Amino acid sequence: MADSRRHRRRAVGASSSSQPRPATIDGWISDQGKHADYVTSWQERRIMAVKYIRLDFFRFYGFQFPELFNDEGLSNLVEQKGCIYPDLIRVFYFNLRYQDGIISTKVKGVRIILDDDVWTNVAQLPIWDDAVKVHLGLQDFDRLLTFKSFLRHPEQQTNRRQLLVGGFKDLLLLYGILNHIHIDWPALIADTMVKAKKSHSYQFPYALLISRILEYKGVNVEGEFVQAIQAVGSEIGDTTFRQMGFITKGCILIHKDDDHPDADEDDDIDTHMAEPVNAAAPSDAGPSTMPSSSSLSMEEHFARLSKQLEDMSLAQRTHFEEIYEWQQSVDEYMVDQFLDLDVRLSNIENHLNIQPTERSPSPEF
Repeated sequence: MADSRRHRRRAVGASSSSQPRPATIDGWISDQGKHADYVTSWQERRIMAVKYIRLDFFRFYGFQFPELFNDEGLSNLVEQKGCIYPDLIRVFYFNLRYQDGIISTKVKGVRIILDDDVWTNVAQLPIWDDAVKVHLGLQDFDRLLTFKSFLRHPEQQTNRRQLLVGGFKDLLLLYGILNHIHIDWPALIADTMVKAKKSHSYQFPYALLISRILEYKGVNVEGEFVQAIQAVGSEIGDTTFRQMGFITKGCILIHKDDDHPDADEDDDIDTHMAEPVNAAAPSDAGPSTMPSSSSLSMEEHFARLSKQLEDMSLAQRTHFEEIYEWQQSVDEYMVDQFLDLDVRLSNIENHLNIQPTERSPSPEF
């Protein structure tokens, strides 16, 4: 009898799941009681801008980090491109749960567990036995010394705002990559996802990865809003170089502060001095016979003005990005503290055998 019930339950589940769900909130989230919460607080949550990199482009210019990424097993993840499903990504985070060390979610009736199968087959990340959760900290790590070692001019005054919580984590990851430490990337990504769900100031990260996970798990995406990722604005390449202050010379990239074309400029000056311009008589002077040096000066003036405006725009954009990153780092720190407090209180309750107070059950998917 029990076997018959189990068989009937499986058959019903299979038949219901085979019916395609509509590309609406009724299809995204089964529990209608949660629809209002999603519409009010989640439907407009922002998704982090998608970025990807073409490693061969950087290998062409002699950069070493593509091989470091390859050693860490990051090549597929950082080069990942394609389309994304913004609505389903928000549902992914809305239903995200962390319990007993397992992260799971549910999208359009499909239960998704972020396990080794997902990390190895979708993200194509290695699972190491000696993996280190570098983002949680390293013993005897000197953040100031490490930060200065990454600078082009370590002797210059450092911007200590970059050593705050968010910047500190970046330093740890850079240190781990450069020192060939097997970083636990799945743990880092999972922790970041949980924090993004808990803090409404976060933008939802890993849009490309989540979209590929949805496809891998068989979520029906027919009729869903699809956003194509264009290379312009998403691919890390020439524009990124310019923003960082690099210029190209043939197959070589150098920083503009290290470019000293003194010899070329001297040669140009000598050439111009050897060919003086014959001045026209005042009576002959007109629009067609005015000295060309005047027009060249105006062109140079406007070119410099355009360059200054571009530099100001980049500086302003960088300033706003720094403010946003600082705010995000503070939010991340507060979330970490509350999570740590929650764990400590749970440990105290378990140690003293105190039964937790009655709470409303956690919402189901």
